[in-house]
Amino acid sequence: MKKRRLSGVSNLSFVVLVTLAILAGALFVLWPAYQNPTSRMYTSALGYLRVQRLLRIGFQAEAVQPVLHDFNDPVLGDGIMEANFYNVPIVPTAYISDLKVEAGDEVKPGQILADLDTTLAKLNLSSGELALANAKAEEQRVAAGSVNLLSSERPDQTQVDLDGLYRQVQQAQQLVSMYSELEKDGAGAKLQLLTAQMQLSTVQTNYEVAKLNVAMSVAGLPQSKQIAENAVKDAENQLQQRQEAFKYYQITAPTSGIVDRVLVRPGEYNQSPGNVGFIIASDLWFEASVDQRAIGEIQEGMDAVVNLEAYAGRSFPAKIKRVVPIVTFDAGGPETTTPVRPLGTGTPEWPATFRVRLEVQTDGLKLRPGMTGFVKIDCAHKSVLAVPREAVSSLSAGQGVVRVVDEQGHIRTTCVHFGQVDDQYVEITAGLNRSDWVLSTNPRYLRDDDKINVNRVLAAKQ
Repeated sequence: MKKRRLSGVSNLSFVVLVTLAILAGALFVLWPAYQNPTSRMYTSALGYLRVQRLLRIGFQAEAVQPVLHDFNDPVLGDGIMEANFYNVPIVPTAYISDLKVEAGDEVKPGQILADLDTTLAKLNLSSGELALANAKAEEQRVAAGSVNLLSSERPDQTQVDLDGLYRQVQQAQQLVSMYSELEKDGAGAKLQLLTAQMQLSTVQTNYEVAKLNVAMSVAGLPQSKQIAENAVKDAENQLQQRQEAFKYYQITAPTSGIVDRVLVRPGEYNQSPGNVGFIIASDLWFEASVDQRAIGEIQEGMDAVVNLEAYAGRSFPAKIKRVVPIVTFDAGGPETTTPVRPLGTGTPEWPATFRVRLEVQTDGLKLRPGMTGFVKIDCAHKSVLAVPREAVSSLSAGQGVVRVVDEQGHIRTTCVHFGQVDDQYVEITAGLNRSDWVLSTNPRYLRDDDKINVNRVLAAKQ
């Protein structure tokens, strides 16, 4: 009987010990979760939060002041490799005799793309050389005064003629005087006097014409020489034009790049001057479409990183060389069937972007127009007002809620506007001052009428 009682006591003790061990284990496991504000037990009907309020136990809380923090905000954008496309014309009207390149070939400035038939060009060039030689010969004849068409512009010859006529006039005058004296004396005939007078009149007329010719020759000779010189210069210009035109019978690349298209074939006749024969893609850059909210952050000269689908897993350093500050529906817009996800404004929004052009460092790799990818641009915000992330609740559409603690330990719910967010801090753009104290622990569960014990912590990071 005594042994049976001892056995019953032992079993009871064992049960009690096991029960206590289970309770201790459960308490050890559940108690941290019971007190943890992030667990569901903390906010349950019998949770630690409810118990503290019922027993009027003061909440332990830490408060910090806003600090000046540097943010590196990555801005993403998708885009495509773009290029300048050069249209290379075929100027002469001639047959295509030979093609030197095909689509996809890489070319350098001055490289020959095609040859044209130069038969007619050589004939035109020869005609220009002959025309120049004729003009120079004509200039020499004008200077010598041997051109028949320019007889009135021979001042030396006309002066000789004038001198001769002057002497004839003098002789005719003497003859008239002689016959006049003879007639008075009755020794001469009236007919002879009249004949002498007629000769004098004719000679005087010729003399006056010669004087006029001398004046015209002296005045016109410089102009004749100038006309001859101009004819030579015109012939030289014509020859130079034909020499320059002859160069266009070899089609050359105006820049380095890749031949995108060849629009002619050997044997074809270029019948319209200026027809496009080749298209060359040159001057590669990455053109990204970036969300309009970053238009005030991105500037020329900023560093970036470009990732291309063609080179998966590889990043290319890049630098922004141009920002086009015009917002468009470049990512779909009215042509899309559905808008993008709501961005916190409460209504669906269409994508609105602006363009950013970046110069990509290829590291020797060959990039091609049309390659797609995305860009990451780090926009730094230097020394802006910020609070820890755990101090802000209800982050939405650029607004959030913080709990401000006054000197008496009273809580005040305050709405703030935020900017950039990283792993530790939230940028505050409006709603707080540097001197405010905000709760950094349990701010989302506390009410304005809760009793708290505040531990004010000075921030170590400025």
